[in-house]
Amino acid sequence: MEEKSGQVPDGEARDLLYKEYVRLAECCNGYVKDALSDIKLLGGIGAVLAWDPIARMLELNARLDQPVTPVGFTTLLLVVMFVLFYNLMKQSIFFYHQARMRRFEQRLNVLYPGSEPVFAVALAWPDWQRRVHDRVALPAFAIFYLILIAFPATLMVLQGFGLWAIFYAGLAVLLALGHLASFLHLVRSLERDAQDSLEAASASQDPNPAGKP
Repeated sequence: MEEKSGQVPDGEARDLLYKEYVRLAECCNGYVKDALSDIKLLGGIGAVLAWDPIARMLELNARLDQPVTPVGFTTLLLVVMFVLFYNLMKQSIFFYHQARMRRFEQRLNVLYPGSEPVFAVALAWPDWQRRVHDRVALPAFAIFYLILIAFPATLMVLQGFGLWAIFYAGLAVLLALGHLASFLHLVRSLERDAQDSLEAASASQDPNPAGKP
């Protein structure tokens, strides 16, 4: 019997699904590697932040009697926050690819039924993020912001730049709260998408949907 026009054979459809799933997984891996590489830039900025007080302590420069520049700390703060917000933009694209992966995983798991899903990288991530990842990431961000805000502000106060310290701390807290709000918005969006995809998958597999006897 000839196949209907426009209908893809089952084997070819399965291969297409798997190839697209692999492509999306490779895109996600690329975004993860790219995002983690930003730590190098943050480390370089941290070295710049730490150089002045360390140099003063070790007396490695003839101009160590000059005060710390508040403008320099403020500029570095803006650079750091730009990197963090730019990283959120990349994370948003990563979450989009992950959402697409989840739909492919649901369709592929239908082809390979079992007690546990065979394809579950994107499906299992929201739960893993809540139970494990967030408990590691939140303290790490807290320590990072403590260093970024308290360290320069304390140096400014000790060197007589009280108004600059207040300005710097206020600006840093405002930017940190904006970054946290943006991050939580991304996480909630991912969780909503995961919930919607699960409900859609359950509805499609329900042999007796609501409204029918």
